[in-house]
Amino acid sequence: MSRPRVMSAVLIGLLLAALVMPAPSRAQTVDAQFVLTVFNTLRQNYVDPLSPGPMLNAGLDSVRKLAGVGAFGGPIPDGASQQQAAAVFTQRFNEILSQTAGRHSATELAFAAAAGMLESLHDSHTGFIAPDIYQEEKRRENGQVAFTGIGIVLLFRDDQFYISEVYPGGPAEAAGIRAFDRVLAVNGKVTAGLKEDEVSGMIRGPAATQVVLTLGRPGAAQPVDVPIVRGPIKIPSVASKMLEGDIGYLRLYEFLPGAGSAFRDAVFTLRRDGMRALMLDLRGNPGGLVQELRNVADALLPRSSPFLQMRTRGGRQVLLETSGPPIVPASIPIVVLVDGDTGSAAELLSAALQEQSRAVITGIKTAGAVEIGITVDLPQGAGMSVTVARVTSGKGIRLEGQGVTPDVSETLTTESLKIGHDSQLDRALEVLRTKLDARVGLDRRSARLEAAA
Repeated sequence: MSRPRVMSAVLIGLLLAALVMPAPSRAQTVDAQFVLTVFNTLRQNYVDPLSPGPMLNAGLDSVRKLAGVGAFGGPIPDGASQQQAAAVFTQRFNEILSQTAGRHSATELAFAAAAGMLESLHDSHTGFIAPDIYQEEKRRENGQVAFTGIGIVLLFRDDQFYISEVYPGGPAEAAGIRAFDRVLAVNGKVTAGLKEDEVSGMIRGPAATQVVLTLGRPGAAQPVDVPIVRGPIKIPSVASKMLEGDIGYLRLYEFLPGAGSAFRDAVFTLRRDGMRALMLDLRGNPGGLVQELRNVADALLPRSSPFLQMRTRGGRQVLLETSGPPIVPASIPIVVLVDGDTGSAAELLSAALQEQSRAVITGIKTAGAVEIGITVDLPQGAGMSVTVARVTSGKGIRLEGQGVTPDVSETLTTESLKIGHDSQLDRALEVLRTKLDARVGLDRRSARLEAAA
């Protein structure tokens, strides 16, 4: 979940019919031609014009860094035509490949070139997706089992690995794993000094196999060893519960297919149980589908509230508004929790609720990864995401690279993690209870005035 989820433009037919190109054959050789195919696909779909020279040079730079050797010739001239640039790129690529002495395959170099080329755009919704990650994402977006593991989200802070989220119904929850447990070791191997992907890779594994986590648990004097049997993990759309004081808590994990319906069902359940206020937790939500964003926005905002503006490749301006009516009455106050991993559709929802004065946003500034993109299949199971529209908030505020600034700032500190204390949630609840108290006071005053009349 570290890479912001690409917002699919399936909702907007004017984009996809004109922009999606046929996927290259999986049997196509992965070499310099693979990189040229990636560039051609990018150039014909990307929202802004692109020149071949700078892009392909960025790809060659990545190949040089990986291989540790350079080409015999110089870079591709900036003014080179696409045909000239392709010829020079192929020559330089093959020169570097010939010097690697088998240390790196053509596929490794081609993948590195494609990744470097796309990264050079510094665009949150444009990038190369390695085969294993891409296939996992496709399974998640299709509502299928994404991977096998234990069902947790790791948070790396001050050279320590904390568990920030335990997915409901997963093996970790069944084993008694708790949020804010600190992962000290995996199968006896100490995690200190390791990278996040190393620890994650150690925890994941085939279904029905066991992994033992050594945990530092807040309040426990000694570390505990917890054996967990890995299983298939399907990331939920939402999780909800009623907190003290009839405050409904709703965690929205991603805007994947069905998230809007699941969100509405959760809201109706909370309302039937007497919800007086709503806490919407969007922390770690990387975004998802525009249609699901619309469904959730419809549930919360008044009819005809703008929640997204975009400019397409052809320069066309599009405004999306809610069609309502909302299912959360204006009498129910809303507080939204966000963090640095709140991205894309989750940022747009937060911005719309803030701009319409419908909710108080708490936490820390969001990711600033807000565009609309498509995904394209590549050979060998790889993929690429391509930005096809520039996006602003409903009122036209640019969020890409900026993020949403909370109304109430609260950081989840290391000190809070060590004692197992969610300081962000506590601060958000404080804000929500203040709003509830103010509303109760207003209702009492209104009742006295009516009685006096």
